[in-house]
Amino acid sequence: MATLVLGGSGKAMAAEASPATPSRMALGLIVKLKDAKPPSVVRLKASAVPSDGAPRQRQRIADAARRKRVSYLVQRPTAFAANVIHAGHATSWDEANAQAQRLRADPDVEWVVVNEIVKKQALGINNLPNDPGYAQGNGSSSSASLTGVGPVPASGSGQVWLTRPSGSSRQGVADFPAAWSFIDDWVTGVANGQAHTLSPVVVAVLDTGILRHPDLDGRVLPGYDFVYHPLSSGDNDGLDSDPTDMGDWVSANDKQLHPDVFDADCELEEQSSWHGLAIAGMLVANTNNGKYGAGMLAQLNGPIGPAMLMPVRVAGKCGAEVSSIIEGMLWASRVSYQGAPALPSHRARILNLSFGGEGACDATSNAGPIYQQTIATLRAAGVLVVASAGNDSIGATGPSLPASCPGVLAVTGLNQDGFKARYANMISDGVAVASGDVDGATPLPNLIDDGIYTPVNAGLTSPTSDYVMGQKVGTSFAAPQAVGVAAMMLAVNPDLSVQQLIDLIKFTSRKPFPATGPAQCNPAMPQGNCSCTNTMPLNTVPLTCGVGILDAGNAVTLAASTVGEGSGTSAVGSAPYFTPSRVSATQSSGGGGGGGSLDWAELFGLASLTALAAAFMRRRPAQGRQAAKLLP
Repeated sequence: MATLVLGGSGKAMAAEASPATPSRMALGLIVKLKDAKPPSVVRLKASAVPSDGAPRQRQRIADAARRKRVSYLVQRPTAFAANVIHAGHATSWDEANAQAQRLRADPDVEWVVVNEIVKKQALGINNLPNDPGYAQGNGSSSSASLTGVGPVPASGSGQVWLTRPSGSSRQGVADFPAAWSFIDDWVTGVANGQAHTLSPVVVAVLDTGILRHPDLDGRVLPGYDFVYHPLSSGDNDGLDSDPTDMGDWVSANDKQLHPDVFDADCELEEQSSWHGLAIAGMLVANTNNGKYGAGMLAQLNGPIGPAMLMPVRVAGKCGAEVSSIIEGMLWASRVSYQGAPALPSHRARILNLSFGGEGACDATSNAGPIYQQTIATLRAAGVLVVASAGNDSIGATGPSLPASCPGVLAVTGLNQDGFKARYANMISDGVAVASGDVDGATPLPNLIDDGIYTPVNAGLTSPTSDYVMGQKVGTSFAAPQAVGVAAMMLAVNPDLSVQQLIDLIKFTSRKPFPATGPAQCNPAMPQGNCSCTNTMPLNTVPLTCGVGILDAGNAVTLAASTVGEGSGTSAVGSAPYFTPSRVSATQSSGGGGGGGSLDWAELFGLASLTALAAAFMRRRPAQGRQAAKLLP
């Protein structure tokens, strides 16, 4: 499977639908040393810390790295009693994997995971909302520009994804108006004569961060920034409590001055994607305020008012490190770990993850085991992970990681009429929903639509004070629709377990997929736009578009009818902990000895390797940290 491509701007959409295969990149390794006092032979908790303390860990990692000829400059503690080490710049996957193989052969090393850099998966109510972007999607007359909106697509597009299916058209949309109508009736008691109160819900978006937008005023909770690398973060201050999206645009100057960070696959973008803001707008944009667009969750509140979206910045320029994603998942779920910052006041019940990389979610892939363990931890805390399936498929490609993990709700993309989007990865499980298809090269132009219309920033590179709506395409924008449905389900029934949420969403999905139109999707052959099916041809991999099309109204209605039958924390057994293969390295050594480490605050700004070498003498040991229990 190819690593996923960057994208999001309207000008790049056609190219993004048929992406080239980029090389895999990494920022060092995640290393776990053997412990004299292992907490369990079955499962290592995310909150575990080494029994010998941070200073001794630093020395042991330095010794192992020296023995196995692995150079690094930066070391920091992370979850599962492990440490992240890297040389201060990105490397190829092959180089990082060769180092991992050498370290795995050291007798003092328990396991090693390559800290891969993964890419975002974007290609560039009873009374319906009066927001102009929404009205445009319902067929209102077109105009070149709407006040407070910016340029709008042609008549009949706009926020089509928030509309109702109509006859044989728009069969790929989730029918959010039906869910809104049910919630209105459920709250007021119109449905059965009994009024109800919606429970508060927190959803976390693990993405490029957040920006102010008038349509999100009052809807965003405090978040956190887990982008550690100062060059890719754009803010040069490492981990902190400010999840502001600084822009993921890569300039020619970036690539010229720092080719080791901004590799060939970090394409020069005409504008920053504002990817996290776009997803936040889909979920919680203020509705019925007569401007911009509508969000899915206008009727819902968080624990202390309308604020219910937790922005967790895990990605900067060129993508997200696996270590940042894992830490962000744990933090948003209020699960403490070695080196964790102060945990949020309220736990997110649903995580939106629109980033992914290569590999199955098992011991055969690099990051599969650590994702498995993290997801098992989150499930035990009652936290659902929803992940995008990926954008690198016009052929036989399954879901990306972690959408391929057991216990994750995978979501792939359709065009608005219910046919598989040309770019969307196939899945055997999970659900599908409209996420746009703008590939002008398709021989079936009737399958082309305008994508997902959502609030964004008008800045081409850095954020500005201009607020507009923008078009987005990719399975990145399929996942938040399932997140929105799950949030509404928890609002009417907060006791639903993770497995109940997944089962109800799949059970209520619309079936069968539309049968008329293009040829049937067949993973044995290259596919563009195609007709999904639940009946696979003989001798083919059971991959298509999941079990059905996301149906918001049916899922929320059934969730309300099961009140009192759920359990907020899933009864999930301990997942077997992982020990990646200790196969001896077959690559020739690359030279260079292991060494100590620096925090980014010490490393960044040093002018040369000579200065870095001198700074080794001044390195300070990390303070020891105590493991904390899972918090409510």
